[in-house]
Amino acid sequence: IFCRTASALCASFAASIAVAQPVVLKFASFESPTAPFTARVFIPWAEDVTKASNGTLKIEVFAGGTLGRNPLQQLKLVQDGVADMAWTAAGYTPGRFDDTEVSELPFLIDSSLEGSVALTRLVARNDLVGFADLKMLLVGVVPPVHLHGKFPLKTLADLKGKRMRIGGSMGGQIVEAMGAVPVLIGGPAAAEALSKGVVDGILCEWNFVQTFKIDEVVNNHLAIPLGGSTVIIPMTKKRFDSLPAAGKAAIERYSGEAFARRFAAVGDSSNATNLERVSALPKHTVTKADAAVQAEFRKVLEPLTEKWRKAKPRNERVYQAMIAEVAKVRSEMK
Repeated sequence: IFCRTASALCASFAASIAVAQPVVLKFASFESPTAPFTARVFIPWAEDVTKASNGTLKIEVFAGGTLGRNPLQQLKLVQDGVADMAWTAAGYTPGRFDDTEVSELPFLIDSSLEGSVALTRLVARNDLVGFADLKMLLVGVVPPVHLHGKFPLKTLADLKGKRMRIGGSMGGQIVEAMGAVPVLIGGPAAAEALSKGVVDGILCEWNFVQTFKIDEVVNNHLAIPLGGSTVIIPMTKKRFDSLPAAGKAAIERYSGEAFARRFAAVGDSSNATNLERVSALPKHTVTKADAAVQAEFRKVLEPLTEKWRKAKPRNERVYQAMIAEVAKVRSEMK
């Protein structure tokens, strides 16, 4: 009897220990652990969710590509179960998240906040395709890209024939419309490509300049808002649904629009800081496009926006929805 009782107690104790163990979730980031978004947004977010989960979750951030270095394969890491969640760009999976290209249209958004909150609301309403089997923790839009080059860069004419690094198809169309030649290269390889003369310049935001050390290989910059770029942090719905209730509640609390605003606050402030930092560097020239220069760019880029709106039956509806949400965000900021 004693043995049976002791065995039952041991089994009960072992079960209680098993229940107490948190579910470990792996968060993949191909960025350096010291890069602005990983250091100031993703790691603190993981800590907050872990704390709020009442011991049911432990989110571990694997930065620097330790779970997979290829930026183009981050969604696959999640789908294959190598990571439970991963930071990636929507454009890195061509054909899947095409509706998010609306954030990349030139002159549509002026900040990460506008794009991130507006797009998050569209995804939450199921207005965009490609997200059906995913639990979206973050839908963000990085600040609008500007132009950076190894050549004098002040007007549209300066871009003619130049090879420009781009990160997606919309960027390629923008570059071609400006009279330059697009070259698709992943973020971590951009500085080397510039250094070796594979490309002459790049479209990217100022956070990208810092993260990938672009300012060490180019010294001319034209500040003009040529479209954002959608980034996402997905889980599979299957993985999310398998979590303890308290863990799911913690993720819900810190995801969606709350995460979008958190991401955008760091994105916009860090972007402004990096613009100021580069502007103060010796031998760097930062030109802020005036009304006349912007008019030149708008003239050649407006047909691109019109073409996108007509390219698919859905696009006009997505465009109008995005315009309306951006207007709402701007009114909320006043």
